[in-house]
Amino acid sequence: MDDTSQHLKHLLKQTDIAFKALMNDPGSLNLNEQYEQAKHELDCYTASLKHAITARHQNRQHKR
Repeated sequence: MDDTSQHLKHLLKQTDIAFKALMNDPGSLNLNEQYEQAKHELDCYTASLKHAITARHQNRQHKR
């Protein structure tokens, strides 16, 4: 779980950095794309975590 935590922290930090940069220059298409990409990566990762947790929970339910 430590690797998962570190990766999640990294993605959160990257999204935060991209958001702050975009707020300093909201008209920048490049910064908007960087923010959207960072947000997309974070969303995909959290969705995969949710899927893994759900699958683990379902496996435990079936073993009972």
